[in-house]
Amino acid sequence: TTISEQLRPTELMDWLNRGISISVDSVDKYGGMVNKFTGDGMLAVFGAPLSNGVKHDAQQAVRAAREIQEKIQELNKELKGESLHPMKLRIGIHSGMVLTGSLGNNQRLEYAVIGDAVNCASRLESCEKHRHTNLVRVLVSSETRDQLGDADPEFGWLSWGSLPVKGRKKELLVFELKDRALEAE
Repeated sequence: TTISEQLRPTELMDWLNRGISISVDSVDKYGGMVNKFTGDGMLAVFGAPLSNGVKHDAQQAVRAAREIQEKIQELNKELKGESLHPMKLRIGIHSGMVLTGSLGNNQRLEYAVIGDAVNCASRLESCEKHRHTNLVRVLVSSETRDQLGDADPEFGWLSWGSLPVKGRKKELLVFELKDRALEAE
């Protein structure tokens, strides 16, 4: 909202597309699928409609998020050189069962992914916005982290502990994927 009031709609669309393009490319590279765009965000899924195994899907989702962290850092250097606003993103990753299929009616039909896992990922993305201290904040639930297996040491983690999730009785144990570029600095 802050940036959108400072840019003309065409400038805003161009700016957003630069970040979204990075995200789509990383999701595709790691075998995910962008299900939908939600204004200035998107819903991506790994393992739907076909899974390569829960562990593999979780590993690929986290690898895609890590690559997005790295590429947004590069993009922000370009944006700074063009005197444009830096881009900040939030990503939520949660693993679980979902249902995929056609949702709507004969006037408007779309491929949908629904279930508690989708809701939890969305809630992770939007929770605790005041704790967004790096360019790309990635929150991962223990349900996903538990699936990483031997790949877990590839990543750096910061524990956030158990967090309440809006609309859900059970809390989620949450970890932040540390940004390697920030650690190097």
